[in-house]
Amino acid sequence: MRRHKALPHSEEAERAVLGALLLEPLRIAQVRTRLELRDWHIERHCLLYQAFLDVADAGSTPDLLTLQAHLQQAGKLDEIGGMGYLATLDVDLPDVSRLDEYVAIVKERSVRRDLIMEAQLTLLAATSTARPVHELLVDLRASADKLLGRAARTHWETAGAVLEQLLEILEEDRSKALCGLTSGFPAWDQLGPGFLPGGLYVIAGRPGMGKTSLALDLTRHVAVELKRPVGVFSLEMRADEIGVKLGSAEADIASWQIRNCHLSNQQWQDLFAATRRMMAAPLFLDYSPGLALRDLEARAWWLKAQHPDLALLVVDYLQLLTTGLRVENRRLEIALIARRLKELAGELGLPLIALSQLNRELTRRSDPRPLLSDLAESDAIGQHADQVAFVHRPEVFEPDSEGLRGLAEIIVAKHRHGETGKVELIWIGATTSFRSRSTPEQMGAEPT
Repeated sequence: MRRHKALPHSEEAERAVLGALLLEPLRIAQVRTRLELRDWHIERHCLLYQAFLDVADAGSTPDLLTLQAHLQQAGKLDEIGGMGYLATLDVDLPDVSRLDEYVAIVKERSVRRDLIMEAQLTLLAATSTARPVHELLVDLRASADKLLGRAARTHWETAGAVLEQLLEILEEDRSKALCGLTSGFPAWDQLGPGFLPGGLYVIAGRPGMGKTSLALDLTRHVAVELKRPVGVFSLEMRADEIGVKLGSAEADIASWQIRNCHLSNQQWQDLFAATRRMMAAPLFLDYSPGLALRDLEARAWWLKAQHPDLALLVVDYLQLLTTGLRVENRRLEIALIARRLKELAGELGLPLIALSQLNRELTRRSDPRPLLSDLAESDAIGQHADQVAFVHRPEVFEPDSEGLRGLAEIIVAKHRHGETGKVELIWIGATTSFRSRSTPEQMGAEPT
């Protein structure tokens, strides 16, 4: 008859932790930040740990007498082996100074037991075809994230030590310290430290303002100029349409000329050169209309696994995502999506740019420049975002004004890590792209 192997545990480490607490009760505050009741495998050790916590929380110092009294009152003294077991806890204790190591062993065995249970549940679910496999994979990743959180050590640092480390970083390389990805537009970059890992950056605008084009300009800068991997989720624009926009902007050739193949020999050469640059750039596109949030998460994690140095994710656009869940109303669903995108950026350790639509009401105002309250369907978008930047082109609202031709404004209305303000760019309609406003005569210029 096959005997089942015992789940991972260390009776010696559990005894060592309890024995150390008996010798140095003041270290209970240190241990309770690491170990929960569920982390103890042996039942009487779990009961003893609870007794230590109860006595300490009552304002007393846990020792043999106070623990005995508490266990007797609770009717648990016999369950832990009586006074005889309690009195021998510290007999075989190797070294009180190594308490952290013993706690780590107990925690590690606990996480292993949970990992085994989660794996068994996953195996059972995988043998059935009742649920789609991508849902199972998302659940598996969520379980892994939870276990990673349990395995992580709680570590408090003094503010002085943190600042000292910061100074060392600044002294080592001031040009790169505390800086994220640049945008490719110097005037925008001057407002703050760039796109930081873990940040949610919202680019919003009314339809036709060029928010997708701006996002693609940012991705071209990161992938082509900085040579860092970028992933773009397009929920509306087809991959071939994105390809035309990228090629047009990179080659500086009007998109209509590319679509109609009305190209001179020089333009063909420029387009081939642009294509070679784009082929060498680590820029990845995912065209998926009706994408559910859990699918986006799974695909983002897959891309991160394939390219550990993944630097940026772009979602175009937020309101086209669904949670795949039954939510009371659309505002709550959008709030959930915004919060989850922010969490995903933190988990992947990269900035995430999400495009967003605006409410139509702004077109009825005398000043159509967007405000944070104009974000479509949920104010939670602005709450979760580290930066909110609006794309505004005044010429759309005043087409007869020659002075506004080609002018574009990036209105940074919220900036958690920098300044708010307005950045003026040039809108190149023929290539549907933006440029820095270096010289006034470039305004509205049509590329050849």
